[in-house]
Amino acid sequence: MKNLCMFVSVCAFAFAVTAARAGDAKTFKPDDEGFIRNWLVLEAIQLDDKAANHDEDNQKDFFNKEFFKDLKKCAPKDGDKVKVDTKDLAWKATQFDDAVCAFAEQDNTMNIAVTYVTCEADIPDVKLKIGSDDSSIWLLNGKEIIRVFAGRGVEKDQDTSGAVKLNKGVNVLMGQVINGGGPTGMCARFVDKDDKPVKNITIGLTPPAAP
Repeated sequence: MKNLCMFVSVCAFAFAVTAARAGDAKTFKPDDEGFIRNWLVLEAIQLDDKAANHDEDNQKDFFNKEFFKDLKKCAPKDGDKVKVDTKDLAWKATQFDDAVCAFAEQDNTMNIAVTYVTCEADIPDVKLKIGSDDSSIWLLNGKEIIRVFAGRGVEKDQDTSGAVKLNKGVNVLMGQVINGGGPTGMCARFVDKDDKPVKNITIGLTPPAAP
């Protein structure tokens, strides 16, 4: 009887751990227009005054710089921290109430946001439509698909990528947005070849398990 009780206790503990992990992997859906509202957002990275000049000559070095190890390929989770210069910056799971994801106002900064897009099968010939305030760069699975230099307010669908493929399983989408001053934010959605929002995807904030 004692051994049986121990066995039941171990099974119950294992079930509880599994359930907790499953709870951590909560998923979301894009909104009715296909916009992604759930992101892991890194605390703002401070830039120098060149960030206020919205042109390639002044801002390209910010997009090309690796502020922390494996920036372009990172797969963070809520609460993870990275060191930028002498500061530890944290990733925070964030759900936005609007298609436009507004960041905290802070002059001469870069905001980085990551989300995980899961597909049950390959989805070819999709495009990423974005808006950003101000300049931004966008990467899908570590590959750059949009880069724009502009001083502007954020609006829906300001820029569109070429055709890309969402792979079966988990895809990592990253946006990096430079703010010269004032309000800042971004928005993003995938559309199909007919410009209709892609909705047969799920959005997660938990990175894929290591192989």
